[in-house]
Amino acid sequence: MTSHDEENIVSQMTQDSSTLSGCDYCWPASAEDAWHARRDLRELARWVDESHFNVRGLQCVHCSSKFISVFSESIDWINGDDAQSWTTAPVTADEFARVEALVPSSIEAALCAVPAQRRSLRREYPAGGDARVNWTSGIAVGGHD
Repeated sequence: MTSHDEENIVSQMTQDSSTLSGCDYCWPASAEDAWHARRDLRELARWVDESHFNVRGLQCVHCSSKFISVFSESIDWINGDDAQSWTTAPVTADEFARVEALVPSSIEAALCAVPAQRRSLRREYPAGGDARVNWTSGIAVGGHD
């Protein structure tokens, strides 16, 4: 196998993993619907559990798809209007295991196990603004205290 062949295989794997998703129940077409379905995902792991930052492993009770979820909150000490963000992305079993293995040593390295081009769900509640939900890509870690 030539290095060109290896590059094509890696490219195909990355391309396939960018479209990874759950079932119609846990990963519907609408971002708003996906946000509402997210509350029914079962928690498998809570790797980081701080009051303003957490990283969790979730699983759909219908199709067993696994997800990584990141929550962050930045405290507004003056007005009390804390900015919050959530990002949820489907992951393969191997990616889930890599995150689990890497979290104790480096949260940043662990979250890099999720490909940057992977479709993800993002809910942002900015200070002074209205909550919004949209499809994006990769895992975003918002500012947190």
